[in-house]
Amino acid sequence: MTTALMVRKSTMRREATELPSDVSSFVGRKAELAVAREHLRASRLLTLTGPGGVGKTRLALRVAAESRRAFPDGVYLVELADVDDPSLLPETLANALGLAQQTARAPYAQLRRHLADRCALVVFDGCEHLVEPTAMLVGNLLRAAPALRFLVTSRQSLGVVGERVYTVPPLGMPDFDQIAPATVQASDAVALLVERAADHVPDFAVTDDNVKAITQLCLRLDGLPLAIELAAARLRSTSVDDLLVRLDDRFRLLVGGSAEALPRQQTLRALIDWSYALCSADEQALLSRLSVFPGGFDLAAVEEVCADESLSAGVLDLIDALVRKSMVTLDASPRRMRYRLLETIREYAAERLAEKHPDPQVVRRRHRDYYARLATRAAEEWCGADQAEWLATLRREHANLRAAFENTAAADDADSRQTAVIMAVSLQWHWIAGGFLAEGRRWLRRVLTPDTDQPTVSSVDAMWLDAYLGLLQGDLNTARNRLNQAETTADTLGTTHAAGYIAQLRAMAALFGGDLGTARSFYETALAEHEANDNEAAIAGFLFQLATTYTFCGETKLAAEACERSIRISEDCGERWGRGYAMWALALNRWLEDDFSGAEDLARQSLGITLEFNDQLGIAHLIGLLGWVAASKGDAENGAHLVGLSDALREKLGTPMSAFGPHLASCHTRSQERLRAQLGDDAYRAAVQAGAKLDAHSVVLEITHTEATPDAAQPTLGVSSLLTRRELEVAQLVAQGLSNKAIAETMVVSTRTVESHVRHILTKLGFRSRAQVAAWIAEQ
Repeated sequence: MTTALMVRKSTMRREATELPSDVSSFVGRKAELAVAREHLRASRLLTLTGPGGVGKTRLALRVAAESRRAFPDGVYLVELADVDDPSLLPETLANALGLAQQTARAPYAQLRRHLADRCALVVFDGCEHLVEPTAMLVGNLLRAAPALRFLVTSRQSLGVVGERVYTVPPLGMPDFDQIAPATVQASDAVALLVERAADHVPDFAVTDDNVKAITQLCLRLDGLPLAIELAAARLRSTSVDDLLVRLDDRFRLLVGGSAEALPRQQTLRALIDWSYALCSADEQALLSRLSVFPGGFDLAAVEEVCADESLSAGVLDLIDALVRKSMVTLDASPRRMRYRLLETIREYAAERLAEKHPDPQVVRRRHRDYYARLATRAAEEWCGADQAEWLATLRREHANLRAAFENTAAADDADSRQTAVIMAVSLQWHWIAGGFLAEGRRWLRRVLTPDTDQPTVSSVDAMWLDAYLGLLQGDLNTARNRLNQAETTADTLGTTHAAGYIAQLRAMAALFGGDLGTARSFYETALAEHEANDNEAAIAGFLFQLATTYTFCGETKLAAEACERSIRISEDCGERWGRGYAMWALALNRWLEDDFSGAEDLARQSLGITLEFNDQLGIAHLIGLLGWVAASKGDAENGAHLVGLSDALREKLGTPMSAFGPHLASCHTRSQERLRAQLGDDAYRAAVQAGAKLDAHSVVLEITHTEATPDAAQPTLGVSSLLTRRELEVAQLVAQGLSNKAIAETMVVSTRTVESHVRHILTKLGFRSRAQVAAWIAEQ
């Protein structure tokens, strides 16, 4: 090697590795760093995508800095934000490489010759406005230089053969169910807020007083680093609470970024303006319409709500383009494809809808009508093979259902308000089995206020349903008053269609009030009414209540017959949820007859059914019953754990054991006293407290011996046969960078359940961190 060549290479290497120094600390992102570095090791082209402000550039620079040793010929940063002319791309790269512009060769030819035998990394930052020319240049250079690698940041992938795409997620966010300074600050989003706020307010810290507001702030900012940093700058002159109140005007509020940043990165609005401008007219139109979905959405909903003749392209193509441009977030799971807008983008899109659409209310009405129809279909198809799937669908669509209801209930015309009544009634099983008792009562009270329209047959249904939910919350007096109102209104309207339900709920009120004789009489009246109307679904759904009444009356044979009839009817009409409760009532009967083995077996079977619906109230009842059985068998510690867990579940639901009447409550009290006598006061209290902290989902899986088998349609991922289908689904979401809270929301389970799955995954795979799980998924 000549001296001149040695000098040239030495100079080039020194300049190439001079990545910009961090002017502020790099917070969190351990899992993302691990995944990105693994991708870069496995592929010669890695593109980091994601919405503006998510931190693609910072992550890319950190990955590049940590990868220097792997590239003896240097690491080069090429910033493309200010390059508008595609023909300048080769020249811009040549300048970044330090190549002299004194040759007659075209820049591309010079690049090919220079990079042909070099082991180097080129970081292209900000390519979304030059996707096609960047893709062409990168593809050609990869073919010409076998040891060359590219790390690209762009809101849209390049589409080059062999490209690995990693969507940079927002920062991990705090768990709103576990609000405490120590746990909240462990999330990357809060850690960034605290660190940046301290630059302006040196003594800023998470305290008991501000922890809830800080959590809400980070959640509402979607965990976007830029938004969090802009919010932190505002804390020099306002409190977190004041900032949170003003966040509805986030685009005016979140300004004043670093003077060294590009203009489009100094305000939140400018950042999204840039991304929006890169979308086609059809993409912009669809994005604005998607703002009417406060929850996620699937393709079917978009086609019904947003598509019309003004869009020249198909909805699927437009959604795909918006996902590729990081304007729409894809929430994929092995079972379904779902999309959502980050809240920041949704608010921006809502502004565009108001500005650009000739009549924004048309889109909102289509959204309202779509979800009103969905609620009606759910009620009509509740009994059947898809019962559990319907409940899961309604849970996923809860935010959209709420928005549709608000839009309908607030309408000026009586027809729309009547639709709101029907919608609230149609969601009966969403309120009861889905665990939304309090919200269901709010909806029903809203449509039953005295100043609403003249009552209808549907109003009667809303009245008795409101009473039903009130009874489940222990609000007996309000429930009785509502039943009186329902009966009076039905008489005024001359309808008897609800007589069976009203009688059934009067019986339920009597049972919960301890009056077994009255309860039995009303239940038998209700049964006759339902039989006269050939209402098998209603019969299957309430016979377990009659059976419970018979049990407490000492009529154990009648109780067993009622349960068995309920189970038979349930099997015939597809009322699986009701079947689970009938088996609970039969298990209670067996326990009171000292048939502990039979009671335990039935309770396990019932728990397996209840698990399908994730019915937390049913799970609480069954775990409690199994605790009573354990106490009767002398398995004291296990019994105390189960009793403690069932009490914790009821407390979370806001439904105390006393709500279900003195007879059931006395079963609970007797079992508690038995366990205390078996263990002693201190050991009993400790065991109950330990049980309250258990993860209910994991306990149910253990009790029912349920080990989810791998889905036949699920592709095998290496050693993933070690994982259950559920654990594999969690692992894939971990690899996407989702927090436990976000995974819980996606899968519609508790955060504790996700934490349990993550622990099992780490143990089975022999890993110690989420980053290792993410890297393993990427490797597959």
